[in-house]
Amino acid sequence: MHPPFVQSLHFWRTALISAGALALFFAWELGAFANVIASPPRPTATQGEMLFTATLIGLFALNAGLFAWRRQQGTCPMGTRRASVLAGALGALALLCPVCLAIPISLLGISLSLLWLAPYIPLLRFVALLVLAVSTMILWPHAPKKSS
Repeated sequence: MHPPFVQSLHFWRTALISAGALALFFAWELGAFANVIASPPRPTATQGEMLFTATLIGLFALNAGLFAWRRQQGTCPMGTRRASVLAGALGALALLCPVCLAIPISLLGISLSLLWLAPYIPLLRFVALLVLAVSTMILWPHAPKKSS
């Protein structure tokens, strides 16, 4: 009753490598290794950011594994790779947003910059998760249609 990709070594290898690499990258981005290697200047990560990061890593790793499995099967839908990469980039940007606000803050001042740009951070996070969810739905194997 399990989906066919669950028993594929190719799926698991790709998903686990992607999850590990993304976990290391986002841990660095959120300042987990700040005492070992310099990370981007940002406030301490909130519980919501940690939950967003874990969800993003899980969906992206699932997409990477499904993409590799579908590609091995020769049935990969067009555009899913680009959608996954775009969602990952949006997720990284949404986590880096306190850093990306540095230039407008220096030009316009703190209150004006936060007034204009802060409402879009949750939107960026939502769009990143939405694109990954849709990409997962496209990559998910469907039961073959029975011909009548």
